[in-house]
Amino acid sequence: MKKHLNILLVNCVVVNGNKGCVALTVSTMFLLSNLLDSLGYSYTFFLSHSGYSDFSEHELDFVGGKKLIYNALPDLPYKGWKVNLKKKLFKGILKKSDKILKSIDYVFDIGQGDSFSDIYGKDRFNYITYWCEKMMFYKKHYCFLPQTIGPFDNETIRNRAVSALQFSDFVLVRDSQSYDYVKNLLPEKSVSEIIDVAFFMPYSKKILQKDKVHVGLNVSALLWNGGYTLDNQFKLNADYQKVVRKIIDFFLSMPDVVLHLVPHVVEPMHSVENDYEISCAIKDMYDNSNLELAPFFLDPVQAKSYIAGLDFFMGARMHSTIAAFSSCVPVVPMAYSRKFNGLFEDTLNYHHIVDLKVDGEEKILNIIKQNFENRTVLKNKEQRQMETIVADAGKRLEEDICKFLHVKNR
Repeated sequence: MKKHLNILLVNCVVVNGNKGCVALTVSTMFLLSNLLDSLGYSYTFFLSHSGYSDFSEHELDFVGGKKLIYNALPDLPYKGWKVNLKKKLFKGILKKSDKILKSIDYVFDIGQGDSFSDIYGKDRFNYITYWCEKMMFYKKHYCFLPQTIGPFDNETIRNRAVSALQFSDFVLVRDSQSYDYVKNLLPEKSVSEIIDVAFFMPYSKKILQKDKVHVGLNVSALLWNGGYTLDNQFKLNADYQKVVRKIIDFFLSMPDVVLHLVPHVVEPMHSVENDYEISCAIKDMYDNSNLELAPFFLDPVQAKSYIAGLDFFMGARMHSTIAAFSSCVPVVPMAYSRKFNGLFEDTLNYHHIVDLKVDGEEKILNIIKQNFENRTVLKNKEQRQMETIVADAGKRLEEDICKFLHVKNR
C-alpha cells in the first residue's frame, strides 16, 4: 500500500472575491487529486491562504459530483510577529502550525497567478513569498506551479526572489516571457514552460436563448479605478473608462445582440477591485434591456460555466479570458501587463488581443469590431490550440508533478 502524502498548497485562496485566483486553487486541487487518485495515493491538502483563521476542515464541490476536502492553515503574520508572539492565542496557533508544517511532504506554490513579482508593491510580494521563505527553514520539497514570474525592478526584492527560486526543486511557468526571465536570473536553473492551470478547470456550459447573439464584457474595477494607486498605476495608453463605454455603445447599437456584463472579482462591499460594484453602476447608467448583469458568482466554476454559454467575449481580468478560451468562446483579451501577451501571443500563438498599454481607443475598438465579425475564425483557432498546445501542456504538467513527487506517471 502506497503511503499517505501531506501536501501544502501555498498562495491558493478559496474565500476570496477574485474568482481568477480561486480558479487557480480549484484547478490545482482538481488536477492533483485526479493524478494522485490514479496513482493510488491517499493524501491530505492543507491550504495556507484559504481565508479561514482556524484549522478547520472544508469541502469543495466540482462539476460531476467530485468533492475535495482540505484543511485550512491560518496565515501567520509576516509583520509584527514579536508582538503577536506574546499573545497566548498566537502561541497556540504557532505550535499547532509548526506540528503540521513538520509533517508536510510536498509544497506547491501557485503565487496567486501573477503575484510573485513587485508590480503590485512590496507588501504584496512579502505576503506572497512569506510561506516560501518559511518553508526554507523546514527544508521541504518545493514546487512553483505554472505562474507568471517577475518582473522584479526592486533589487532587494529581486535578490529575495532569486533565493526562493534557487531553493525550489521545480520551477514551472505559464508563458515564455516568464521562462526567459527566470533563465536570465538563474541560467543554470531547470525551468519548464507549461500553461495556466485554469485551462483545465471543469465547467458546465450555460444554455442561453438562441435567437440572440450573446456577447460578454468583463470590466475590471482595478483598471476602471486607476489601479491601487488610483492614478493609472499600470500606465495604460487608453482611457479605460472611455474604452468601456465605446465598447458598450457599439454592441448596444445592434438589436440582435445581448451584452452581458461579467464581473470576475465579486465582493459584497466597496473595493477598488470589485468588478461587480462597477458593473452594477454601468447597468444602472444605461438602463437598456439588451444590457444584462451576470449573477454574483459564488465560485469560478459558476463563472466559467456562464462565460462558456456566450458567443463572444472581451475582458481585462485574465482568468475571465482563459475561461472563454478554454471553453472555445471567441475572445479578445484586453492586456494591461505582460502576463496576457506572454500567455496568449507567445504560448498560445493567439494574436486576437488588444494592448491597453500601447493601443489607443480607436484602435482597440477597431480590433474588437474586426474580431467580432470574424468570431468563427477565432473559435476554430481556439479549438485547435486546445487540442494541441493546451493538451500537450497538460501532459507535461502531469509528468513534471510526478517527477517532483518522485513517482512514476500513469
